[in-house]
Amino acid sequence: MDANALLNDILIILQAASAKCKVTDEKFPSTFFESDPEKIYDSYVKFIKKSIDSEGEIKNEDRLKLTTINDKFQNNEYRSEKNGFYRLFHDVKLVCTMLIHFYSPGTRNYQMVDKFYKFSTELILRECYRLGVQTFKNDEITDETNIANEDDDETELGDAISNDFIKISTNYKVPIKKTYHIKTRDTDLFSSIITRSSLDKRPVELPNSNFEINNVIPQTNLFEEAPKLGFVAANTSNIPDPTLPPTDMMNKFLHPNWYALPTTTWLEYGDYKSWAPSFNENGTVLDSTARGLIWLQKIGYTNILNKENEKVKKQGEEDEEEQKGGIKEQKGEKKVEAKDQREGEVITEDSVITNESNSGASENEISTPNDIKLENLFEWTPGSFIDDDEKEAFKNGTHNKLVDSILLKIKRLRKDRVQNKITKPSIEEKKMYFKVKRLLREVLLQKQISKLPMNHSKLLPVLQANYNGTIPVVRATTGRKRKYNKNK
Repeated sequence: MDANALLNDILIILQAASAKCKVTDEKFPSTFFESDPEKIYDSYVKFIKKSIDSEGEIKNEDRLKLTTINDKFQNNEYRSEKNGFYRLFHDVKLVCTMLIHFYSPGTRNYQMVDKFYKFSTELILRECYRLGVQTFKNDEITDETNIANEDDDETELGDAISNDFIKISTNYKVPIKKTYHIKTRDTDLFSSIITRSSLDKRPVELPNSNFEINNVIPQTNLFEEAPKLGFVAANTSNIPDPTLPPTDMMNKFLHPNWYALPTTTWLEYGDYKSWAPSFNENGTVLDSTARGLIWLQKIGYTNILNKENEKVKKQGEEDEEEQKGGIKEQKGEKKVEAKDQREGEVITEDSVITNESNSGASENEISTPNDIKLENLFEWTPGSFIDDDEKEAFKNGTHNKLVDSILLKIKRLRKDRVQNKITKPSIEEKKMYFKVKRLLREVLLQKQISKLPMNHSKLLPVLQANYNGTIPVVRATTGRKRKYNKNK
């Protein structure tokens, strides 16, 4: 790839990257240039001091020519033969230094300019290195084909690219992150990372004279596995080796699964206990809805499909039987008509008896009761009863008075039960309880509870790091009181 075409591509990327921070559109003196990248800031300060008078105004402001990176790009001043890579890095660093000293530390524009400087420098370094490797390989190929005609020296383009790469790479340094530190009476406190650019040459302003600045050293053992919790080593002496992890087996650690979890509890209903059981699943780990969903997904759908297939087969068989029965009935009717014509219109006692027996049989078939479904019987609860006063209350709109009267009765029954020291409620109190519960449920359903705001939990599980040592557990110690004889 041509070096000039590569520079054009880099400038297009930098223009898109500086859409918000406007680095490529910032003006700077066109005559200023420093060959040493480490002295760009000091040389620019001297250049500005020379062009400013004692009052702080620019001398000969009309003669001072200003330009931008975009203007130089349009004038083709970034050429590979003229150290284009270094000139581009020089201008980017100069403009970013000017903007960094203009904005206050920690602001959004300050951070955007610093991020643009890091991105552009790494991009120029990477592309310059890739182009240098490519030209070096091309030189090796030409050397093998034309050993007699050409020398082993690098071309002028390779020299220019390599010099630019050396200048940029020796100047570019990964900034060291820093934090504030203060010593308190109990422990040492550290702040979060200070967002300070490596181009900022201003003195650091501490929040307080007691604060200090610490350098954050990067961790080198990122890919090492954490030591196991059950690491045990034989102690050769009473003082353990400080290089080894602790040998405690976490004997006071309690796993959440070891605690007693709430389970399903059966409720008793007195006389209805034998044939209408019910249970409470509030706060349980696995309730009936979860079991029902699992059963429906694993077994229920297949059972429903099999039942539908059986219904289709039965309907087909019944249709075939009806067709065959219709043909037989037509033949039987013809035979009966022939017999009637032969016998005439004579009515005997036998015919009357047979007709009466047939009519009695048909009445017995009609009066047979329907079968009781065991599913409905199993799902029945004492709250399924609906009294007449409930229907009348909802029709007349006096359900609130009915609820108040039932609650007063429950209160009176409970008061009597507590006075008599009876723990279990009576059958009448249970009926009243289920009745008022049923009434309140109907009232809430009429008010469209689906539109009420629901407060969902915003807590999410977070994977935390493993730490050596034990987790302290607070255990309540029950102190036993000694019994003393009063006679002594």
